[in-house]
Amino acid sequence: MSEQKAAVDLFALGQQHFTHFLAEFAAYGIEADPGIELRQGAGVLCYYSLEDRHIYLSVPDFNQPLGKFQALFLRSLLGCDSDEALFRFLGLFIPHIIAHELAHHYRHRYGMFSDKPWQEEQIANKLSVAVVKHRLTPEEKVFAKEFLRRAIETLATKMEEKSIAVDSYYSVLHALNVSGQVGTADFENIELLQKAFGVQSEAFLKGSGHLSREEQQRLEQRQDVIESINQEYTSDQIKYIYYHVGWLYLDLTSRETEYVDEFARDYLNFQFELLPPIAPQTNTPDDNAIQACFLAYLRSQPISATAGRYFYKRYRSLLLARLQSVELTMTAHSDRLKREARLILENWSGEETDTLDYISQLAPPALRPLFPHRIAEALDPHLSPSKHLPTETDRRLWAHVVDQVDDEGAANTLHRLSLLDRTDIYRGLPIHVLLKLIAHFSLVRFAPGEPVIWQNERNDDVYILIEGKLEVLVDHQGQPTPVGTINANEIFGEIAFFTEDPRYATVRAVEPSKCYVLTDVDLQLLAYEHPTILMQMAGVLAKRLAAVYNTSRNETV
Repeated sequence: MSEQKAAVDLFALGQQHFTHFLAEFAAYGIEADPGIELRQGAGVLCYYSLEDRHIYLSVPDFNQPLGKFQALFLRSLLGCDSDEALFRFLGLFIPHIIAHELAHHYRHRYGMFSDKPWQEEQIANKLSVAVVKHRLTPEEKVFAKEFLRRAIETLATKMEEKSIAVDSYYSVLHALNVSGQVGTADFENIELLQKAFGVQSEAFLKGSGHLSREEQQRLEQRQDVIESINQEYTSDQIKYIYYHVGWLYLDLTSRETEYVDEFARDYLNFQFELLPPIAPQTNTPDDNAIQACFLAYLRSQPISATAGRYFYKRYRSLLLARLQSVELTMTAHSDRLKREARLILENWSGEETDTLDYISQLAPPALRPLFPHRIAEALDPHLSPSKHLPTETDRRLWAHVVDQVDDEGAANTLHRLSLLDRTDIYRGLPIHVLLKLIAHFSLVRFAPGEPVIWQNERNDDVYILIEGKLEVLVDHQGQPTPVGTINANEIFGEIAFFTEDPRYATVRAVEPSKCYVLTDVDLQLLAYEHPTILMQMAGVLAKRLAAVYNTSRNETV
């Protein structure tokens, strides 16, 4: 490849990714300005112009002496030993910077762009990671990280503050984990606490004993480092490049996984409308509320099986709450039953016989007509569900399904619940847990051939395939070998969630596919609050492992 052709190809590559990303982000509802362009820039930087709202990509022009000097300058600056290595890296890096600058544009277009450069750069990198990191092959990641490591070492010789990129990374916890100063177990514990308490990880690191005195001092000066970046961000070109090289290295090495849907929600204020969550029942429901939920089940079931399951589960939850407020006939065990009944009995996967029918024998005679096998006989035919359903969520879902009221939140909630109804793991969970679960979903789209996860990489998130088909591959003597497929409504990734080990296989799309993803931290917090999630996951996982064992055993025999 000639030098001139290489330069032209790099800009053409940028244009190709620019066009692709515009369409990809639009599929998530993130629209760019209709007239936005990727234009040829001058110098060695790529930037988004707040004035004309276009993106400018600069690559060396080898037809001009200045272009040759720029390439030589970059090689010297980054510690690169050949043009081939430089262009290979730029080829991998261009998608990152295009997505990064598009993030600036979206933040600007949707009125979210701030006057704090450090914050905007960290936010933009999250969108880049979401669309670039998982698409790099393991070999490309190894090359890129080695290239960046050498570049950091070379740039550090020109810098007074040699740790400034690490100290200014958006997550000091991830940076310290990558550099080996915080171990994986401590990293996961602090990350969980950070999410649970809404407190920055710095608060847990200070005085924890995990950091040296020098690291503690750097942690205390972190805000000053960030403020200096805000004040003199592009005034020093070498320092500017050093920031980005260091941040990119941390992005590629960190365990963090980002998603476009999550970016839109957190940084563009896109609100996916859902029905409000329902708090666990704490007061004693009356007969009308219990009967209204059962009546709503009977009338909605023929229209929507998912709505029918919703209202039946709500009926069960109210009946269990009522059961806890009365004396059971087996007084020796009543206290224990009252404590544990909700945890054990709220789960219901849809069997013909409801376990509550057996419990009815322990209930007072006046309460027995409300149990599943008898309630239909005791229903008041004039009872109005719209009046007596106990929560806003119940009433809105009823109005949407039965009265055909247009309600986007109800429609979205019903759709997500219908997906969980088809899965072994989540089908039996009570409604208030499912409503929390679907609020944490992020949608991810994959093109044919695109990887979802890579073998041997760390990613503990759990996925639900909602549309399309995926193939599972394991490395066999250096070759990816298909070992199975994942079809719609199946869950995958739960093994790494439990074991915290690297992924055992690569998963990639066979056809256009969509997944919902639950991040490991969100799922852990939900599981701590509702242990039945773990029980359901463990049960399904045990069945799958048993099936694999039996298949392997039969093949051996």
